[in-house]
Amino acid sequence: MLKITALLLFLTIGTPILHAQNQTIEAMTSKVEEMTEEIRDRESFTLTLYKKHLVSLSLLRKAADEPELRMSQKHKDNIKSVTRTRYAELLKEDHLAIVSEASKSDINWKKIEFVDLLYKPRAFFKFGQPGYEGLWIIKDTSKKDVLFTMQVDFVMLGTDPYILEIDDFKKQLK
Repeated sequence: MLKITALLLFLTIGTPILHAQNQTIEAMTSKVEEMTEEIRDRESFTLTLYKKHLVSLSLLRKAADEPELRMSQKHKDNIKSVTRTRYAELLKEDHLAIVSEASKSDINWKKIEFVDLLYKPRAFFKFGQPGYEGLWIIKDTSKKDVLFTMQVDFVMLGTDPYILEIDDFKKQLK
């Protein structure tokens, strides 16, 4: 009887939780697929495109003031202490590192395709919020037996995932 009760409880509570998680994964995957398409269409991984897809500093600051996110004062202070100039510099540094490594790997941006997004949930992630560590996998169709990966971190602000950071571009042999 206890097993049946537990199963019924899981089916009534677990289904909405699984549905919400599936929607989150779909949203994250959609974000990197869209970014892959834009890079391919522009035939370049531009700083403007990179910034467009990352969470804005103004949204982070707004999230810091949301009581339902229960962000610690330390994390709020960290977010609010970052100036727009410093945030732009951080994004530029990460972007430059990706472009530099991609150049060394001789990637052809106009020939890239999305392959997969591998992810691992984190209960307490950046700024004390839940999130996901991801590995964004793309391929250059002009190269055989080669994949490219980038670390992509998603932070959950409420029920929505936002790309917080992309870095660590690597060439991987199949």
